[in-house]
Amino acid sequence: MEIGIQGVEGSFHNEAASSYFVDKEIAIQPFHDFRSLAKSIQAKTMDYGVMAIENTIAGTILPNYALINEYDLKITGEIYTRIEMNLIAHKGKKAEDLDQVFSHPMALLQCADFLANYPQIKLSEYDDTADSVKMIRDKGLENAGAIASKKAAEIFGMDILDSNIETNKKNYTRFLIIKSRMNGHDQVPQKASLRVITKHDPGALADVLLIFKLNGINLTKIQSMPILGKPYQYAFNIDVVWEDYDNYKDALHALSAKAELVKVHGEYKKGNIPTV
Repeated sequence: MEIGIQGVEGSFHNEAASSYFVDKEIAIQPFHDFRSLAKSIQAKTMDYGVMAIENTIAGTILPNYALINEYDLKITGEIYTRIEMNLIAHKGKKAEDLDQVFSHPMALLQCADFLANYPQIKLSEYDDTADSVKMIRDKGLENAGAIASKKAAEIFGMDILDSNIETNKKNYTRFLIIKSRMNGHDQVPQKASLRVITKHDPGALADVLLIFKLNGINLTKIQSMPILGKPYQYAFNIDVVWEDYDNYKDALHALSAKAELVKVHGEYKKGNIPTV
């Protein structure tokens, strides 16, 4: 099974893909950026794509909502993954030996407290966490380290000097599973991702929310997004869950009569939300 991800093998997208498709033999197709990934999903050059959509520290990845809409991508699943940062370097090295550490700027920021213990280390931003591990290995930078996943250390044959060095341990990312060549799953869905454009009337959004309430539908996320070409007009990306699928269908029918546009990006089994 071919799975497209943003980033190289060993990235957190790779970890999410491996966890979601745990019982499958997968081959990773890496992409440098999310737009290239979205284009290839649409072109059906893979079975599924994996795309991060929100993080408990950094928040929502807004450009990915725009790509989902632009390329009409269909969500077929989700997985929540704990983001564990690790200091990685060449074999035999200690943190005290390092004079430079590379990683994605967000990873460096999330590990600021740990890195403050080593004032001799210069912090250098890099495009991708896992790729920074590959870079220091390929260039033979013996006194340099990188911050990335355990999987990156394993793939590139490097040592983990310190584990779980992130300041906030409740660091989780939600990844969406996007169908491409494959059709997804057959089970009755428990969750949906919608794009809703309300009428430009007083209380229009309240009317939409009331429909969900009256049908026993719970919102797990609502995110406004600018509508391209229509300055100061907004669409709402809404995630909902339910106990009874028929209630959701009734709500969707009522919603279609109230809103200007209702687009279903996907109906799928909800992922397990971490509690710790």
